[in-house]
Amino acid sequence: MAKLARWNPLREMLDIKDDFDRLIDRFFSKDFEIWEGPRAFDVDIYEDANNIILKAEIPGMKKEDISVSLTEDTVTISGKKEEEKKIERENYFKKEIRTGSFSRTFTLPCSVDRDKVKASYKNGVLEIVLPKSEKEKSKEIKIEVE
Repeated sequence: MAKLARWNPLREMLDIKDDFDRLIDRFFSKDFEIWEGPRAFDVDIYEDANNIILKAEIPGMKKEDISVSLTEDTVTISGKKEEEKKIERENYFKKEIRTGSFSRTFTLPCSVDRDKVKASYKNGVLEIVLPKSEKEKSKEIKIEVE
């Protein structure tokens, strides 16, 4: 006959704490390398009758360090933010300002007139205006109601 083990909730909580401590140790084991590599940034993408507008918040960048490319149905925003001066990492109390490369690609909802695309960067916001191709522009038509 099998012996029933007595349930010990405190032991289980301590096991969970140990597992969490191991996870945190592994997460930060490379001394802030978590901040290096691809970056995400916030975007709004919307349309009006004539354009697709993409706004991306990319603060702290120089416009020369931002690249925008357009393929048939996608737009890609990428760049690289270098650390301004080297500070030994052990001197940091907190490091949240991100450095390194970033890239995001967005699928466009319709075809655009590639020759008329414009981009501007001001106050940390990149705005890309992608004019819809003539065949994509919505045309108002009158519908007779019977």
